[in-house]
Amino acid sequence: MPALRRLARLALASTTPAGRAVILLGLVSTVVAAEAGYEEFRLIAVMCGLLVLVALLLFALPTRVRARLELRPAHTIAGETGLGELQVTNLRLTPLYHPLVSVPLDAERDDRRGAQRVHVRMPVLRRNQPVVEQFEVPAVRRGVLRVGPAGARRTDPLGFFQRQAAWSSAAELLVRPRMVSVEGLGPGSVKDLEGTPSDQVSMSDLAFHALREYVRGDDLRHVHWRSSARAGRLYVRQYHDTRRSHVVVLVDDNRAAYADPEDFELALQIAASVVMRVALDEFDLSLVCGPQQLSGAAHHVLDAFCYSELAAGDLVVSARTAAHLAPDASQLIVVSGSRLDLGLLADVRAAFADDVRFLGFRADLGADPDETGARAPQLITVDRLERLPGLLAAHVRGIVL
Repeated sequence: MPALRRLARLALASTTPAGRAVILLGLVSTVVAAEAGYEEFRLIAVMCGLLVLVALLLFALPTRVRARLELRPAHTIAGETGLGELQVTNLRLTPLYHPLVSVPLDAERDDRRGAQRVHVRMPVLRRNQPVVEQFEVPAVRRGVLRVGPAGARRTDPLGFFQRQAAWSSAAELLVRPRMVSVEGLGPGSVKDLEGTPSDQVSMSDLAFHALREYVRGDDLRHVHWRSSARAGRLYVRQYHDTRRSHVVVLVDDNRAAYADPEDFELALQIAASVVMRVALDEFDLSLVCGPQQLSGAAHHVLDAFCYSELAAGDLVVSARTAAHLAPDASQLIVVSGSRLDLGLLADVRAAFADDVRFLGFRADLGADPDETGARAPQLITVDRLERLPGLLAAHVRGIVL
């Protein structure tokens, strides 16, 4: 009985208004023929039954379509569109004439957007001839957008029954935060033989700096014998330390640190902009944002932002995790919200070595643009993403706005 009830519900859900009208007509004709004995109504009931039976048989035939849904590339930026590609091959003996393919977009991450579907009108699909169509995927919000599965409305020639038949599997579109271009993040380096010269002087490295007089304890391998012979005393070479920054980006995922969830989105936009600057400077990079903990290329870090969500995180614990993840860190960048407990910053900085440079941001959409540094002078308060380049440039130059 439960199976019959499920089958009945499925048939009822798949029946179109035209199908329900024919079925109702057949039932009424059957009752009238049985009660009044009219052969005409019995004939109508038989015809209605035959039509429904033929429609069901044709409706039950397999679609026999092979489809593949791909996103190229598999990521985009919030507010922009992604590009999808749908390849369909008709395996039936007869052509499919201009099917309308529907691609649903999962809206679980943003209930305000509501359910959406992208519709793709295909050309005539002839047997065993692959057809490729491209379509745009609107990506309004940061996150992971589930695209698909692609499918088409399956119906019978009489239009009595219809259902949505899935043709392909679903794909995921990674929607990264918005970003702006920022200038350099200032110095903050550790030794690296493939790095760039710094202002620190060393007795053994690659970038020559100057000569100085020999002091007891200096390595004789660095004696410049030609200058020493000419001056009559020993001179040794000095070098610049060659250095390469390892930047750690720490994003606070504690919902208590943000006055509004949109402030967290701004925090991720700030962090993503910093990551792009680090990538352009060819520095090493590590990210910690709650469960998103990784070191590597910038595109992997930007993809990790797509999965970031507010939680009951602990900034100090995250800082210790970051210090363990990047023991050679030279610069720490912390991004939090307007309700950050400033007393935690001392513990955050204590998790790293003393020579690690610190740079902090507060994401606060409700901040007064004229007082961005008044409430937390050790942090750069950002009220709009577009103001980030100017605020950061002023901070690097030592200008307080």
